[in-house]
Amino acid sequence: MAKKAKIKKTNDERILDQHHIDYRETHFDWITKGKDALTEAEANGVPAKSILKTIVLKGSDNVRDYLVVCLPLEYEINLKKIANELGKKQVHLADNKRLINITGYVHGANTPIGISVRKGFPIYFDERIKKFDKISVSAGKVGRSVCLRQGDLIDLVKGKYLKVE
Repeated sequence: MAKKAKIKKTNDERILDQHHIDYRETHFDWITKGKDALTEAEANGVPAKSILKTIVLKGSDNVRDYLVVCLPLEYEINLKKIANELGKKQVHLADNKRLINITGYVHGANTPIGISVRKGFPIYFDERIKKFDKISVSAGKVGRSVCLRQGDLIDLVKGKYLKVE
């Protein structure tokens, strides 16, 4: 009988384990498959709008004014609306070339889990996800995600909801 290959956990999955948070590992290859990845997710019982992307933003207040916004993959981010909601003059996308220095993750692997625990950046969630009991976010590796209870993630990262539409 062949042994099943054991998949090494990511640091972010270990953080969830340390906090006794239940999760299920999932795979969404959004970068190479685009919307086809969402179709696959739906076929596996994961609503597409419950799969979140993690966007790192730079505020205008000071040099270390970074924040994170998580919203469903298929939605576009409205920087002006977010700045207005947060009472900032403006917000910009963080420099992709410096993302690993800013968050510790490469583009496509950013996750509110590790960014909150390691960097302490404020984490905001699109309020449209409130209707989902379970949501999926990156597990800290491109193409790999974790599906967990929304409330557990919000509590862990001390997240707040934003009206971003």
